Amino acid sequence: AFFYAMKDVRGVPWTRDLTGKSLKQNIEILLRVADALAFAHSRGVIHRDLKPGNVMLGDYGEVLVMDWGMAMTVGDGGKAEPVTSRSSVGGTPAYMAPEMAMADRERIGVGTDIYLLGAVLYELISGRPPHMGRTVNEMMDAAARNHIEPIEPQTELVDIAMNAMADDPAERFESVKQFQTALRTYLSHSESIALS
Repeated sequence: AFFYAMKDVRGVPWTRDLTGKSLKQNIEILLRVADALAFAHSRGVIHRDLKPGNVMLGDYGEVLVMDWGMAMTVGDGGKAEPVTSRSSVGGTPAYMAPEMAMADRERIGVGTDIYLLGAVLYELISGRPPHMGRTVNEMMDAAARNHIEPIEPQTELVDIAMNAMADDPAERFESVKQFQTALRTYLSHSESIALS
């Protein structure tokens, strides 16, 4: 059985604070979001609807990942199963991994959440989510084809986002921890450059 405990959260959605923070501050928040996902993955749960709108920044520096209504459990065989009745289909087209847009249950797993982390990182860099379109159907089509507008210049940070958003889940970072390590390496490189 799955139980949801609601706690009183005082703060603002990350979307409201996104542009008021530096890229480095936003990456630090993303690393904290990744901590929450890594914990969920260690318990066999994937989120599947990660986006800045589902992250709450508390008054005391808390970073809380909200809306687990799309969550699925992933068994030892890697097969994803819905946690709630409404979690079998859906997601947010502007951020969706291709396997979600194509409802390919066999490929939905930990790699799907890693894609979503990459999609949020893409938005932090570019100011827009990866799948653009005038309608939901256009965004769903872009997600299914994994059509992502390139970001120029091609930097180390862009490479991390694109690696996380590879077409095939097997070609993405193997784990949230690996994604975090790449981000922390980038942060240490950028700090070294700033110091020099």
